[in-house]
Amino acid sequence: MAKVFKNKIKAAGGSSPLAGGPVRAEYLILLLGAVFCLLAFAHPDIVETARHGYILIRSTLDGNFLGFFEDVYDRVYGYGYTNAAHYNILLYLLYALWELPLYLIERIGGFVFTDLTLSLWAKWLSAGFYLGCGLLTGALARRLGCGETGCRWAPFFFWLNPISFFTTLIMGQYDSICLFFLLLALLYYLDGKMIPFSLIMGVGMVFKFFPIFLLLPLVLLAEKRLLRAAGYVLLSLWLYLPTSLLFWGRTGDAGFFNQLMIERLFAQVFPGGVKDASLFLLSLALVCVAARLWQPADRAAQNRGAIYFGLVVFSLLFLFVYWHPQWLILLAPFTLLTGLQLRDKALFALTEGLFCIGFFVLLAALYPGQLEANLIDGGLIALLCGFSFSAVQGARTTGFYFSLIPYLNELAPILFYGPLFAGLIFKLPVGKATLADRLCGDERRFSPRLACWGVFVVGLGGFWAAPTLFSWLKAMGVL
Repeated sequence: MAKVFKNKIKAAGGSSPLAGGPVRAEYLILLLGAVFCLLAFAHPDIVETARHGYILIRSTLDGNFLGFFEDVYDRVYGYGYTNAAHYNILLYLLYALWELPLYLIERIGGFVFTDLTLSLWAKWLSAGFYLGCGLLTGALARRLGCGETGCRWAPFFFWLNPISFFTTLIMGQYDSICLFFLLLALLYYLDGKMIPFSLIMGVGMVFKFFPIFLLLPLVLLAEKRLLRAAGYVLLSLWLYLPTSLLFWGRTGDAGFFNQLMIERLFAQVFPGGVKDASLFLLSLALVCVAARLWQPADRAAQNRGAIYFGLVVFSLLFLFVYWHPQWLILLAPFTLLTGLQLRDKALFALTEGLFCIGFFVLLAALYPGQLEANLIDGGLIALLCGFSFSAVQGARTTGFYFSLIPYLNELAPILFYGPLFAGLIFKLPVGKATLADRLCGDERRFSPRLACWGVFVVGLGGFWAAPTLFSWLKAMGVL
């Protein structure tokens, strides 16, 4: 897989030196910032997943591999965590292999690593896939003809996207694994190689089920014969079905958890005359019909349409389904790739910045006290300072400070939903251009450096880092 990935990047031109790209100092700043965030923060989810990987190692060595989920269900609450193992076994196998060196060091050295060590070690795995997602985004930009400067900046735009940076490097979530295989599959799709596309999409689906929503319209866009299209969809289940059947009836409470996630798809409804219908699934059905009907003029038009369908599918998902913040990393490469194809790329940067502001303000309202200064408790800063924000009774969260800004909480949903609707409408392919291009006319001046760093500083710095630091210092009594 590593060799294939490397070859695809080279074939896409991802390694060629392009003019006008980031300079070495910017790569160094990104690297130092990424390492700092990997060590300084952690979400409790990654602690749980790290422990689950350890339990899988022990269950396997004890000859109880097939009893892993039930073993976690019985033992995990003894560690004081709230969640058992809820995902496909391959996710836990991946983390178990990543943590195997630590386990061997423990056995040889005769000591036990702390939860802090395990969680920070586990974060580097998702960070590696996050790095790969940026490189794949650059390769896709090259395929789509985004221009040499745009292709050079495309990975940076992904890495410095406030949402992808926050959810992976700060929270430590692992949706970057699913996204990595989705983007790798798209490289094959743009080459017209449907079998590798379906197989690799199937790999992504075992880590999170979201790729199935994009797989359906993309298959119908490329293959108009329904039986053959159904064959590609079935082929994508090559990993999911056998691994699910292997643990059938012995998955602890994973079935209950997955049922809760599926019910979210049906929560927002279209008020039908006889019975309400899921708004997201109804919209997805319309997207699939459009993909089946559309006859692109050539391969280039089909490829641009495929990326637009990615924007549509994930925009609809986050418009109509109650989301977890880490899921939105799936949208980042599609807003980026469609934005880099616009003549007015400043519009892309502006809407991206507003979207991220809305995202972080909504997080403060939807998950109060869960995605801000408490994340410092899971990293090295808390260990060195000996201070726990979560232990302070009555500590004011960022949501409190946002509520002091008149109408900010009321504007946040507009800032979030507005760019999603704008992308669906104005990035719509119309002939060989988009609706935005037809309205815009000539190419507009655009500074990718200013846009990339500006969105990052304003979005993540202004609406997460600054208020989070202020809350933490206030709780410490420094301010």
